[in-house]
Amino acid sequence: MAQQHRDSEGKSLLVLGIIWLLGAISDRLWFALDRSVPAWDQADYLTSTLKYLQALQHPQWLSGEWWTNFWLLSTKIPPLAYILTVPFLQVFGTGGDRATLVHLLFSAILLASVYSLGAQLFNRQVGLWAAAICVLLPGLYRFRLQFLLDYPLTAAITFAFYCLTMWKASEGKKEEGSSATDFITDVTDVTDATDRTLLEERTKKKYKFSPSPTLPLSPSSFFWAIAFGISLGLSILVKHTTVLFLFTPIVWLAVGAVRQKAWGRLAQLAGSLLLSVAVFGPWAKTNWLLILTGGKRATLDSAIAEGDPALNTIDAWIYYGKHLPEHISWPLLLVPLVGLILYWRRRQDSSSILHLNSCRWLAVFWVGAYLINSLNINKDDRYGIPYLPVLSIFLAYCLTLWPSRWGREIRWGTIGLAILAMLFHMWPLGGALGHSLVQIISPGNSHYPYLGKEWPHREVIAEIIDREPYLQSTLGVLPSTPEINQHNLNFYGALVNFQVYGRQVGTNLKDVPQDVRSLSWFVTKSGPQGSIRERIKQAQNAAVTAIEKGDKFELDKTWILPDYTNLNLYRKRVQPVEIQPLNEARSQVQLDRVTVAAKAVPGVALPVTYTWSGPWQQLQSGLVLVTWQNQQSGDIPPGQTFRILHDRAIGQGTLHPGILEADKFAVGFRVVDRTAMLPPANIAPGTYNLQATYLNRKTGETYPINVPAISVNIETDPLDMRSKAEPGNEDNTDKPELDLVTQLRAMAVNLPKGLPGLEPVFEQIGRINQYDPIQDYTVQAEQALEYRLQQEPNNLELAYALAFSRVLQQNVKSAIAALEKVTQLDSQNPYAYAYLAFVHLYGWHPKAAQTALKPALALNSNLPEIRVLNGVAALMQGNLIQAWQDLQYLKKLKV
Repeated sequence: MAQQHRDSEGKSLLVLGIIWLLGAISDRLWFALDRSVPAWDQADYLTSTLKYLQALQHPQWLSGEWWTNFWLLSTKIPPLAYILTVPFLQVFGTGGDRATLVHLLFSAILLASVYSLGAQLFNRQVGLWAAAICVLLPGLYRFRLQFLLDYPLTAAITFAFYCLTMWKASEGKKEEGSSATDFITDVTDVTDATDRTLLEERTKKKYKFSPSPTLPLSPSSFFWAIAFGISLGLSILVKHTTVLFLFTPIVWLAVGAVRQKAWGRLAQLAGSLLLSVAVFGPWAKTNWLLILTGGKRATLDSAIAEGDPALNTIDAWIYYGKHLPEHISWPLLLVPLVGLILYWRRRQDSSSILHLNSCRWLAVFWVGAYLINSLNINKDDRYGIPYLPVLSIFLAYCLTLWPSRWGREIRWGTIGLAILAMLFHMWPLGGALGHSLVQIISPGNSHYPYLGKEWPHREVIAEIIDREPYLQSTLGVLPSTPEINQHNLNFYGALVNFQVYGRQVGTNLKDVPQDVRSLSWFVTKSGPQGSIRERIKQAQNAAVTAIEKGDKFELDKTWILPDYTNLNLYRKRVQPVEIQPLNEARSQVQLDRVTVAAKAVPGVALPVTYTWSGPWQQLQSGLVLVTWQNQQSGDIPPGQTFRILHDRAIGQGTLHPGILEADKFAVGFRVVDRTAMLPPANIAPGTYNLQATYLNRKTGETYPINVPAISVNIETDPLDMRSKAEPGNEDNTDKPELDLVTQLRAMAVNLPKGLPGLEPVFEQIGRINQYDPIQDYTVQAEQALEYRLQQEPNNLELAYALAFSRVLQQNVKSAIAALEKVTQLDSQNPYAYAYLAFVHLYGWHPKAAQTALKPALALNSNLPEIRVLNGVAALMQGNLIQAWQDLQYLKKLKV
């Protein structure tokens, strides 16, 4: 009997492997012929896989800093799907289609989980039919053919639910024949059975599918508790919406354990949840604030923008129900339900219903998932697909309930119809007639491979690199269609060693002048512009006009797209950074020339061009600490400054080796750096001369740079000149934008003002992050300011700027050190302590945050910001009374 059982199980696993293989062949054939480009989310996720591929080239497993930076690579979306894709990219190479090879792994996990669930709850026959249905569900194969997180999430949730089910079933089993699987010795037994009564009687003898408070905890229950904890944590690391699907079954089991006083079982379940926190906790702890703020944008803001139904309407609660025919198809939905109805009519009484407890357990999962997802205000038909595998198990069970005399024909006929529907949805068979016919049995959008002319994304990236082979470029993308958008152009740039980044700009009318001044490359498109929301259409039109009609850009190249519209690539006529190889080698960085106006105005950007030369490695790794110094600084009155700082990386940090060979860098290079500096508003009038120091970002080496004899005169009465040179005026649109390090220092000046000073900072930081996609300007600022503070340890303005640069990098440890220095220098400002406390809270140090706030409370105990932070610190320590008192000040916050 045992040998027969093993043979039957081996036969089932062989059939399961064939099901997986057929699905894999179908998918890979589709990908082999498809020539489409990834849309918004797909391209964004693909780019993330390349980031993790790059990070895992040289891992430092024992370095805490490396792990922090590793988790920061994906601050809002859990990264496990990206990480699991990396081995496939390492073996098969980079590219969108190759990244989808990871779906073979997720398909194996999904089918194995579905089969095992079906076998555990019912029998192996149900498990195999459920696996076959999973391959054929339109709601699954449509997303199996796209690089999205929904299919990996579906596999992860199903596996976690399987582990939870096994833990649920691990108590109360009889040692002999513990599963319904044991009652069936062959895959076809039920199909061919003529006497279902015998099976019913055997089924009534199966184990109790609930915990027993009287039995000791079995070793298997500990194993499955651990397995569930790990699988739940990994599933959350795929996508945090996991909790929407597994919340109900977890609560159901917890309540059941309490009612039965099964305290050991309850402790196991609690331990599983704690174990899951240990799995996803490092990523969540590193990014928790951005997860919360990003979650608000991804739910409330997206729901409002997309016009999702309000929760007080019936449409909100039937939304996913209306999509069930599209997700399942009519044959796979109706035929099993008819089988269930026929069986229901033939039953003797309620006690004769086969596997009633198993059906109830599946209902707990599915009904809970449906209701909670309906409660989520942000809706999309793909958000509900993780409950489809569990539904497929129920449908497979119902298929087996058809009377045996025609049950086999019904089952295979249903699967045959589902296969035909899948083929017609995946391939353009039969033309318009075929499409119309398939909509009758399987409504919903078809997902054909694109077989037409290739889109020119690779050519656009190649053109930019060909024109600027030694530079990293940021491409401003104005259209936003599924085929032409910032995410897929960014992905194709990332494929070429991250040398070109795509970013959407022109979304805010008041920022359009800065967008145009800050970027050197733009793409525009004729015809439909895509999903441009009404509130940004005016800004986009203004940006397009400035690029196409203005005199600052020239048309570099045009491509005719497959939809017969034009894609236009524009390049700035005067590049902010130019680099050329020299005929001779150089040993050190030199400043060959400086071009600047003879007169300047306090508080107004002053264009300046530096021409540097030197060896490649020093130019690429170099910071230049540039000071325009008043030679009569001893006579400067208090309250006025006597210098202009212009520290930053050479070439604004954009030097990139590209794909050039190493011997190409043996010669020296010349870098022309066109930018602007900002004389402080309180600068003293007089003549300012240039000084410069080189700082190597990698080695810390410094040396003075010989500079040309040049000076700038600050006018004593600048009012008339200032009115003519205000940065927002039209006359000023052709001037270079301030470099980003200078903009960071200018924003940091507002920090001592508290929340009123932070408002303009928040408005600007997102904009300038678009111009530097890797936010290298924050690292440049940090390194330059560290050097400056070593020379001037009591300079409060520099201390604030250093702390700000570290906070923007989310470097908790170093930000705390910088802010502790700020509190020493600005000890009478309560906001200085508030910033320190906030970073402590971000790093999950509530006790340290409360300690940091004590001086602030002594200075001004009525500041709402201080009291709210103190309340959060109290809440994190479990002091609910103190938290309640302090958090009342939330009503007084003006945010």
